[in-house]
Amino acid sequence: MIGPQTENRFPGATKLDSSHSTPSRSTTPSSPQVSRNFARNATIVLVGTRGSGKRSLGFIGATHLGRRLITEDHYFEEVTGISRKEFLSRYGNKEFHKKNVEVIQRMLYDNTMNCIIECGMGSLAREAQALLREYSKTHPVIHILRNPDRIRQLLKLSETDSKRLEHADRVHHSCSNFEYYNLHDPSSERHPAETSQDRASPNYSSGLKDAKQDFSKFLDFVTGIGVEQSAFESPFSLTAVPPEYRPYTYALSVRLSDLVHGNVDFSQLDPGGDAFELRIDVWVANMLSFIDKQVAQIRRTTGVPIIFHVEESISVNEDSTMVLLHHGLRLGVNYLSVFLSLPDDSIRQLIQAKGGTKIIGHWFEREPMPSGWNDSSRFEIFRRASWLGCDIVRIVQVASSKKDNDDVRVFLDAISAVPEPHPILIAYNLGTLGTTSLVSNKVFTPVTHYAIKCKTKALSDSLITSQEAMQALFQTSVYDPLHFYIIGMTMAYSPSPMMHNAAYRVRGMHHDFQIREASSLDDLHHLSKDPHFGGAAIGQPFKVAIMSHLHAQSHHSRAIGAINTILPLRALPDGSPQYLLNQANLRNCAGPVCAWYGDNTDWIGISTCLRRNLSPRNAVQPSKTTGLVIGAGGMARAAIYAMIQLGCRKIFIFNRTVENAENVAHHFNTWAGALSDTGSVVSVLRSSDEPWPAEYNSPTMMVSCVPAQRVGSQPAADFEMPVQWLGSPSGGVVLEVRTFPLSHSLPSPNYISTYMLLPRLSALA
Repeated sequence: MIGPQTENRFPGATKLDSSHSTPSRSTTPSSPQVSRNFARNATIVLVGTRGSGKRSLGFIGATHLGRRLITEDHYFEEVTGISRKEFLSRYGNKEFHKKNVEVIQRMLYDNTMNCIIECGMGSLAREAQALLREYSKTHPVIHILRNPDRIRQLLKLSETDSKRLEHADRVHHSCSNFEYYNLHDPSSERHPAETSQDRASPNYSSGLKDAKQDFSKFLDFVTGIGVEQSAFESPFSLTAVPPEYRPYTYALSVRLSDLVHGNVDFSQLDPGGDAFELRIDVWVANMLSFIDKQVAQIRRTTGVPIIFHVEESISVNEDSTMVLLHHGLRLGVNYLSVFLSLPDDSIRQLIQAKGGTKIIGHWFEREPMPSGWNDSSRFEIFRRASWLGCDIVRIVQVASSKKDNDDVRVFLDAISAVPEPHPILIAYNLGTLGTTSLVSNKVFTPVTHYAIKCKTKALSDSLITSQEAMQALFQTSVYDPLHFYIIGMTMAYSPSPMMHNAAYRVRGMHHDFQIREASSLDDLHHLSKDPHFGGAAIGQPFKVAIMSHLHAQSHHSRAIGAINTILPLRALPDGSPQYLLNQANLRNCAGPVCAWYGDNTDWIGISTCLRRNLSPRNAVQPSKTTGLVIGAGGMARAAIYAMIQLGCRKIFIFNRTVENAENVAHHFNTWAGALSDTGSVVSVLRSSDEPWPAEYNSPTMMVSCVPAQRVGSQPAADFEMPVQWLGSPSGGVVLEVRTFPLSHSLPSPNYISTYMLLPRLSALA
């Protein structure tokens, strides 16, 4: 068995503030009995101080998950028949305190499933804390935090009162199992004169879009819904398979000290990698609060999974290390890197409490033994991590010779020969002599980025960028240069070559993208005979016609009834197609093409535009939200599908040829009619002169799919949105899906106008 070896450490760790040698927030490691494995529909509780944003986040979460929102104030009045203020005035403080605890207990245990509960300040009571601690054993209890200065500003508090409120809020840490930092959302200040005064204003309703996006994704992680959604995707989608199961993925490695010194420009970090590794390498004042904010910023800016790693060299003692590691679990990070030098019991404690977080068992040797990767202890390290229950094992050393790069490949091959199941192994060398090892590593290769301005010589100085790593894969023929196309009639206007070729250059890929105008699909058959054919974006009028030529297709494209992307299926020696997952893992490799795989990514772009621009007030509610789609081609089909996926169950379609609109409506009502109480999800508007149907709310989502150019013999449409269809009192979003929008203005100022370039960047490579 491998015992602790505290001398094996990552380099570069310093103490920015030696007076803070332990986390400043008073906390202890979670109990071994703590577990974050909950029933999928278990009620979620939000706790936190006044002004932290619990009510807004509760509304966002309830709408996103389709749950009932319960607030402590309203529940108290429902139980007692009078408000909290009136009860206190009538019965006094002692009776109020007793009743308040009673109400909280009823609120929790009478609503154990499919709810989001927002606890007010009653959760500060000692008895309420005990109730919440017990409740957290079977339910997610999320502590909502916010910048204290922001709270003081919102509540107009004195500095003394603000400190008192902040101190009182610390007790919520002990009764919660998750922590969410409510990062400031600039969209809420778009109209500062109205935002704080009139919550019914359409301008107010356009705020909190970033918060809605962040918190919804956080809840997807807590509930496990995100995993279910990923499993629903095409194997070719980058979100379908976790990054540790895809070949050649990269983790952008950033030190906490770089964030402290302002060496990281978050706005420039895309594309930086498939994951973001935050390496805690320094102690700073208000340590845990600072980490909270940085994790929130990383989530909002990058949108990729987070790896939380605590450098062994900053550990004052095992307790301080465990506090930081358990804090990473509280933040709901995707991966937690745990040093294997910790005792078995400590590692098991983290694994038991991990919930949806995956544990990376980490071993690093700055000065390895002469035998290096050939030493038998390396295998023992892997075996111990597997026995403890780690999901991934990462073994790293500083290379002392180029031979270490050959030895690590031998070690990887030896582990791959071990009968499964066993953890995924990551093994590579660091240092200037280890670059070859980094290039050949397949999972979470640590990379740096030009936007990170390192001022001191440290580990990141020896790292390469993901672009350099990708270029090396092409230069060594691990990957092949491929040819991609956009095919359709009248394609000369398309910006796709410029977009794709620029993206290939940024990513370090040696592919190219070209336009091919075609009058039939015969041209596509000819192009795909080339072993270096990489795929094609499909334009009009082939989006529906191509479906009969496919060997396989995604369930999304089948439901939409149209294709915008085809990918080649490479042949096995017997001429038959390989398994789809194998095809996806070889997407940058050439080979004989024997068939096509079809997908539709248009709906993803439309869904993303709508979701990002819909305010919490206009969040999709099946019983209320109405959508409108203009057009009846392949893009209109994708727009309808996007609205259905967002939860809309009342969608209208308008098209200049009514028969075509009726065909599209029939297609979706046949497929998804059961989702609506009426048996019909899509209805046809027959004239633009008609008023909006009185029995339905005015649309808050509108997508115009009218082509700006002639397609074949069909002239470009001349359409203007009728004013009578723009009557939503809370505004909404109008998305114009075209290359060159006819207008950037709308008849109603209440709506957010946006447009999407077509075809959108597809995940072809």
